Amino acid sequence: MGYSVSIALMYIPDIQRDYHNISQAQQARGVELGKKVKLWTRLKNVVTILMPLILSSLSRIDVISNAMELRGFGKNPKKRTWYMARPLKRNDWLVIGFGVLLLVLSFVITFWDGNRFFNPFV
Repeated sequence: MGYSVSIALMYIPDIQRDYHNISQAQQARGVELGKKVKLWTRLKNVVTILMPLILSSLSRIDVISNAMELRGFGKNPKKRTWYMARPLKRNDWLVIGFGVLLLVLSFVITFWDGNRFFNPFV
C-alpha cells in the first residue's frame, strides 16, 4: 500500500507536465481554452486534453505494472522481505552496554538529589 502511494505521489508532477504539454499542443492547433470562450465550449475543449492525458497515463501504468511484475512484486508476499538477521558482534554489545550504563547513570544522577541535569528555568 505504501509503495502505491509513493508511486502515485511521484507521478503527480509528470501528469502536470503532460497536461501542460498537451494543452499547449491543442492551443497550437487552435483549440481555445481561455476565458473568452463560452463555458460549454471550454468544457468540450478540455476533453481534447483529457483523452490524450488519460491514454498516456494508462501507457505509463502499463509500463510500471510490467516492471513490477518482472521484478516479482506481489508474488508470494509472505516470503518477500529484505530483512536479513545478523548476529550481534562484540562492538554491538559494547555500544548496547554503553547505552544502558548511560541510562542507569542518568537515572542515578536524576533521582539522587531530586533535580534534573540542567534546567535553565529553575
